[in-house]
Amino acid sequence: MRASTRFAIAVHILMLTAAFQDKYKITSSMLSDSTGVNAVIIRNIFSKLKKAKIIQVSPGTSGIKLIKKPEQISLFDIYATVEIEEPINVLSIHQNIPCDCPIGISVTDILMKHFITAATAMENELSKVSLLDLLNEIKETVPDLQPPWLHGKLD
Repeated sequence: MRASTRFAIAVHILMLTAAFQDKYKITSSMLSDSTGVNAVIIRNIFSKLKKAKIIQVSPGTSGIKLIKKPEQISLFDIYATVEIEEPINVLSIHQNIPCDCPIGISVTDILMKHFITAATAMENELSKVSLLDLLNEIKETVPDLQPPWLHGKLD
């Protein structure tokens, strides 16, 4: 079982959009180049972010823009938008457990209480960090932040 990368990709594209949307038209092609992810996957993530009213996607001259300010978008907002239908279902339990198994009779109830605790802790931690917080962290590491499509072209 592989973990999904949609969350990390969504954070990447939202950070890039927040950082450069006022100066450049942000397109799925640019974001694909920056993330190394196929533009179709980027557009699928856009669809979820648009439905959650985090971004607007305007074909033509406008490109992608944030609807909310970066400080209003938490990591949990992004995670819940692109990864899960219901926030509590971060961890899943297998179904169709035979009722004649002594472990199977109780495993769901026992695991679920721990899964809920873990999911709640994750939600709380991700809710504390905004997109703006991440942008500020990036600026500490890369003070002269330039878009990837200009890399090496400003020298």
